[in-house]
Amino acid sequence: KALAGFLLGWLGMAWSFFGSSIVLFVITALFVLWARERPQSVGLSLEDDAEPDVPPAEAHGKAAARSAPLPPGFVSSIVAMGLIYFGFKFLRYALDSWSTLILGEQFGMSTTIAAYWSTAFDWIGFLGVIAAGIWSDRLPGARRTPVIFWMTVGCFASTTLMWLVGLSSPILFVLLLGLIGFTAMGPDSLLSGACAMDVGSRRQAALAAGVINGLGAIGPILQE
Repeated sequence: KALAGFLLGWLGMAWSFFGSSIVLFVITALFVLWARERPQSVGLSLEDDAEPDVPPAEAHGKAAARSAPLPPGFVSSIVAMGLIYFGFKFLRYALDSWSTLILGEQFGMSTTIAAYWSTAFDWIGFLGVIAAGIWSDRLPGARRTPVIFWMTVGCFASTTLMWLVGLSSPILFVLLLGLIGFTAMGPDSLLSGACAMDVGSRRQAALAAGVINGLGAIGPILQE
């Protein structure tokens, strides 16, 4: 976002898209070349990994395990997580999309400067992702729910303050923008990642991630 704002002021609107796309292309190329997608590539394994060459009896047992019914409460859990994620994505994209415009129109900033200040949501939100992960890993059993709950309470309080006093000064707006980012992106990352992986086996995690992210993705559309 900061790069897009800089290029907008320097070379015009088209380069906001071109420049950001070039950077994204470079990062994607590095990912394709260097990313390790499977645990086996770093000497690890998953307990429910299917073996490539197994005897017929074992293969039949694994196929039966794959067709076994989902754990009790699995569907209701992932739907609930998806609905919570919907709320976070709604809020996240509303602030990420419109904060620059608000800073420009409400406080008279240029688009470039407003873009720089609006990145507080992303930078401080990134710290929220790290904090949520460390916090949940330190709870007995690496539980995610308490972290999501308390950070959601913090997000609600921060958003209420933004509604009440956020437009009184640019400094207060940016501080609250960052605080909302911190308290929103932590649960956001847990719901779409660790929580989906915690609900069951590798195959169930893929299903959970699809449902959670699918329901969440409706949020930005309705936000518009």
